[in-house]
Amino acid sequence: MKINWGYKITIVYLVFAVCMMVMVYLTTLQNRDLVAEDYYEQELAYQKVIDQSAQTAALSSAVSISRKGNELNIELPAEFKGSRSEGNWTLYYAADKQRDLHGDFHTADGIGHFKIDDNTKGQYLLKLQWQNNGIDYYYEENIFF
Repeated sequence: MKINWGYKITIVYLVFAVCMMVMVYLTTLQNRDLVAEDYYEQELAYQKVIDQSAQTAALSSAVSISRKGNELNIELPAEFKGSRSEGNWTLYYAADKQRDLHGDFHTADGIGHFKIDDNTKGQYLLKLQWQNNGIDYYYEENIFF
C-alpha cells in the first residue's frame, strides 16, 4: 500500500503536535520555587548587602569555613576574637527550597559551630551576615558537600 504525500505531511504534523503536548505536560510537573517570596523587597535593599560586603572585604583576612561530620565551623577574622558578634547564616540550595538551612549565632571568640544534617549533599551557597560593634558584615561562598 502506498501512502499519499498529503497523509505523510499530516502524520508528521500530528506527531509534532503530540510531542509538544507531552513536553508541555512534563514541564507543568516541574517544581518552580522562587528564590525568595519577597525577592522584590530584597532587591531594593541590596545596596545594604553591597556595603556590608565592602566592610567584610576590608578585614585583615577572609572567613574560614570547614565541615566535620554534621557540624559546620566558621571562623571569623582575627578582629572579632574577644568581642561579641551575632548574626545569622543561611545555606541556600538553588534547586529545592525545602533543602535550605537557616540559623542564628552568637560568638565571643570569632568561631561559630552550626549543626547541619548529616545527609546534606550538593552545592549550597553559604550566606553569612553578622554584626560587631555596630558594624554590619556580609559574606557568601559556594560550598559543596
